[in-house]
Amino acid sequence: MIPQELVRKAQELKSKGLSNYEIADELKVQPDTVVWLLLKAKERASTPPPHDVFVDWSSLASHANRMAAIAQALADLERESVRTKDFDEPDIIAAVEGSGMVLGLAIAKELEKPFAVVRPHRIAQRKLPGLVHPSFHNVKGKKVLIADAVLRAGETHRAAVQTLRKAKAKPVGIIVLVNKSGKTKIDGVSLKSLLQILPVTPT
Repeated sequence: MIPQELVRKAQELKSKGLSNYEIADELKVQPDTVVWLLLKAKERASTPPPHDVFVDWSSLASHANRMAAIAQALADLERESVRTKDFDEPDIIAAVEGSGMVLGLAIAKELEKPFAVVRPHRIAQRKLPGLVHPSFHNVKGKKVLIADAVLRAGETHRAAVQTLRKAKAKPVGIIVLVNKSGKTKIDGVSLKSLLQILPVTPT
């Protein structure tokens, strides 16, 4: 059953003028799930909900000590990935702008690395290369590890990789708390996560 709280969140974001694709980014669900949630709010959803998983990590994100513990675990995963040569040693940790920024900053602190922020552009349903936020560390000529909380399908992170390349940086890895995509690489860049959510289908 879809929790009413998720229906309420989708409705609230829609009332603030966000598009269905922007709501999908915010809630880390598929766009067709957003359509279903909005119809459900109006009691007009006559079909079953799409196959999707909502990751509610608010019990971690709302507590500094828990965020620090998750950052330690992700930093440990990064060190292991460097040892196994899945990642090159990064010079900078870059968070994808949005809900994963605080986690990215905590990972940078744990690894004692400078911090940058990548902001991909959204045009309709597509995520395109955007910009590296000028208020944070310059990435030009640097090896960069992309950090985020939840990877849904990978479009945002592909745009982040392309944004860094456009800024003359070298993306060396992507590290996330939860990977919903089942992918191990995004645009040729290795992807590591603490948790993977994978569908189980009958054989």
